[in-house]
Amino acid sequence: MIIIINGSVGIGKTTIASGFQKKFDKSIMLDGDFIGAVHPFKLYDNSRIQYLYDTLEYIASFHLSNGYKNLIINYIFESEKSLNSLLNRLQKFNLEIRCFFLECTVQEQIERIKLRNRERVLWELKRAYELNAILEKATRTEYIGEKVDISGKTINETVNILWELVK
Repeated sequence: MIIIINGSVGIGKTTIASGFQKKFDKSIMLDGDFIGAVHPFKLYDNSRIQYLYDTLEYIASFHLSNGYKNLIINYIFESEKSLNSLLNRLQKFNLEIRCFFLECTVQEQIERIKLRNRERVLWELKRAYELNAILEKATRTEYIGEKVDISGKTINETVNILWELVK
């Protein structure tokens, strides 16, 4: 099974993916931000994004050929086109693929970003505002994952909600 966890900055994708990974007997978590951490980094560089998706496909193939059958990928997919670009690469593995779009209240998201205590908190807050507008529009007109509202939920509660949806 391949699980894709999508959502805005600060929503908890990485932490949730890490917890969700432990629900499986044997699984791999692929964090798009870490795997795609290139320098120089340009936010809207299609070549960079396609390179990331090629890399995710390559890494997935390696792990699947070595006995792993459950992959959790977390990343921000701003559009159906972007999500489909990765999905088209992953379909060749003939595994069930589930995509989830996580959302929570703006206030909760702001608090989560502040709790991360990173140097670039102001950039992340600005980016969250921009992304929320982009993702809200996308959820109205496109498919970027099955919506899961995690407002007021702990990481464990969210992991259990996702587990119930896939088991």
